[in-house]
Amino acid sequence: MAWNEILNHESAFERFQRSIDRNRLASTYLFVGPAGIGKRTFALKLAQSLLCESNNDSPLMPCNQCPGCQQVVAATHPDLILVSRPAKKSIIPLEAFIGDKEHRRQEGLCHAIGLKPFRGGRKIAIIDDADYLNQEGANSLLKTLEEPPPMSLLILIGTSEQRQLSTIVSRSQIVRFDPLSQSQVLEILNSKSIIENEDIPLSELANASAGSLSTAVLLSDSDCFEFRRRLFQQLATKDPGQNEFAKAIIDFAESAGKENSLRRDRLILAADFAITFYRQWILTITQAQVDPDRVDPYLVNITQEAFGDSAEDINQTLDQVARCIERCSDMQRQVRSNAGFANIVETWVRELGWISRGTTTPAV
Repeated sequence: MAWNEILNHESAFERFQRSIDRNRLASTYLFVGPAGIGKRTFALKLAQSLLCESNNDSPLMPCNQCPGCQQVVAATHPDLILVSRPAKKSIIPLEAFIGDKEHRRQEGLCHAIGLKPFRGGRKIAIIDDADYLNQEGANSLLKTLEEPPPMSLLILIGTSEQRQLSTIVSRSQIVRFDPLSQSQVLEILNSKSIIENEDIPLSELANASAGSLSTAVLLSDSDCFEFRRRLFQQLATKDPGQNEFAKAIIDFAESAGKENSLRRDRLILAADFAITFYRQWILTITQAQVDPDRVDPYLVNITQEAFGDSAEDINQTLDQVARCIERCSDMQRQVRSNAGFANIVETWVRELGWISRGTTTPAV
């Protein structure tokens, strides 16, 4: 994949181009932005560029032909270290950083990045799913972050600064990535055969994607697509806990499979949908001008019907909506660290109702 095929991230490319031209590449970067917008793809292309063996005249233009380039694509380059959350785990295990109990500090990322580069001239480590770093894992990285080995580069990939531990954020250069436009999502969907279910038009998936390719793929499941719409309808009532909708959310999570990790991801997705709803609520009541290529017509209609003619105090409502968004983020943190999903969801929808109605206690 060429740089021009990585859509919407020209500013990040230009930032790294300037840093390399000035020989001021930092040792640690934190990439933040919604899931499914190309952060990992960008990180891998950057690694390929820096490990290319034939691009001395254009450091950010990999040749794609040399052994270094091909090994990065195959994830077999000896100087590239890739760490991510295992499929059935709720966190990135400590062993990924410092080895298992029998090989402490003799294996893992912290050991490997300190070794002399084998062939690439530098060591590069990419930590995907940095949202799933716990305190123990983050602490294991501290020495590497504070005293990075010469010619090393560490890239962490997450969704926001707020989901990272302060020890990580304070030692990283932050690079923000914006969501894709709907036309860009649609372009990718049309060019790649990644949607198996053709029941939902690709244009509708792109509209509902919130600029995330991975969300568009998830929504190609008809049950997921319909659940999102039902959730929006419930939130628009300002009483999402009515009609036992908490059970519908749990059913949606359980339909993902028996593994807790799959159910956990579904609940986090449901909260992401809710955050998207509340952000659109803000745009609706403030009558903000938004690029039509970045809004979902269905969600716009829902919020306009519910809140478009509201005579309520806008500042008070904005505060309530902001608290709803914060409550959704709290729910995601709880889900990541707890398997008691039913109580978490019931409390979440109940409190969203109280907050959105401007109350702190149940209605009498």
